[in-house]
Amino acid sequence: MSETEEMVYTGGICESCNQAFQAAVVFSPFNSTKELFRQRRCGPCIEAHNRSVAGEAEMARQSIFKRQTDVEWGNLCPIEFRTISEGGQTDVDRLGRENPQLGKITSHPLGERGLIIRGGTGAGKTRSMYRLFRAYFDKSPRPRLIAITSGQFDRQARDAAGTFTLSQWFDRLAKADALFIDDIGKGKWTPATSSQFWELVDDRTRNRKPIFLTTNLNGETLVASLGLDRDIAEPLLRRIRESCDVVVLNKN
Repeated sequence: MSETEEMVYTGGICESCNQAFQAAVVFSPFNSTKELFRQRRCGPCIEAHNRSVAGEAEMARQSIFKRQTDVEWGNLCPIEFRTISEGGQTDVDRLGRENPQLGKITSHPLGERGLIIRGGTGAGKTRSMYRLFRAYFDKSPRPRLIAITSGQFDRQARDAAGTFTLSQWFDRLAKADALFIDDIGKGKWTPATSSQFWELVDDRTRNRKPIFLTTNLNGETLVASLGLDRDIAEPLLRRIRESCDVVVLNKN
């Protein structure tokens, strides 16, 4: 309202509650009978309306946030390993019944130490690891998380080497707050890929960055499957054992 406009109060009926109230009215300074503004709601109804509008805005914000969260989680976790409530195939109650160590796995802190889940096919290794990563994903601020399969690691390493982007690819994996490689030891890697894995383990452990692995193999068999020379294989196994806790799952 400008300094030349005049506001007065006059009787009115609230359009929300139909109760009488003193409505603010602004008249034109050039025509004393021309209303420029008239208050349509009483004070309590204005406050209720504002709360309603704010609530709708908050619900809209939460809806947008949920959609963004669903997309980001979907980019990280394959649909097979998302829970039913996430639109996936994992029954959390069943997983907990079949895996008594699920609580221990999902409570593993995000810090310097990584985690290896070892067990046979069908023991729930990958599903359990993604439950842990969902707990990390829901942290605020959200940490940088990377989850790939052993086969993806091999393909990405070879592709990056072929396109001269190996340094960028390596740095992305090395700097992630948590790196998960699923089913390591499954499938044969090239010597170059195995060497990149050793370099990655070396870099992350030196910088206190945790590594998360699932595998069917024990330590010696796992390292042997990578085809590394003994002078590299032994330090690699030692680094993994020193920096990672181990949970062994047995299929029920």
